[in-house]
Amino acid sequence: MISLLALVLGSYVLAALSVHLIRYYATRSKKANSRHYVLFARNDASRMEWFIRSIQWFSSRSGTDVRITVIDCGSSDETVAIAGRFVSSGLEFIVDDAFADQDRPLRSSSYVRGGARAQAGPAGKFAEAGDGSARSSQAVFVDLNRPEDLAKLPLF
Repeated sequence: MISLLALVLGSYVLAALSVHLIRYYATRSKKANSRHYVLFARNDASRMEWFIRSIQWFSSRSGTDVRITVIDCGSSDETVAIAGRFVSSGLEFIVDDAFADQDRPLRSSSYVRGGARAQAGPAGKFAEAGDGSARSSQAVFVDLNRPEDLAKLPLF
């Protein structure tokens, strides 16, 4: 009787341990499959929603965790309003003071004015954007006005 009880308890402990190990390895591999897309936009209203929705679709299709940061580099069209609609779905939107029109009112309190420290080098590449995690090896920097950078996006 006692040996049977020990066998049942041992089986229960072994099953619980295996479930916890499987969950640990699943969450660990999910963190490795994450990407951060940093999009530098200037007058891209006609394509902005397409880019954001394509990245979100890629995320749901592949199971990859995706963060999207849009940095407005002085847009004069509706790029700000279009990106602002996606703020509630987890999109981070930054209006950079180096490019921003100071007279243009921001349309949402979720925007960050001057939060980016984006610097264009001599080759037109941006040195950094957003917080420190944006510069990780999984960050993909895309200037939406450069065709060679658009190849980095998972567009279908």
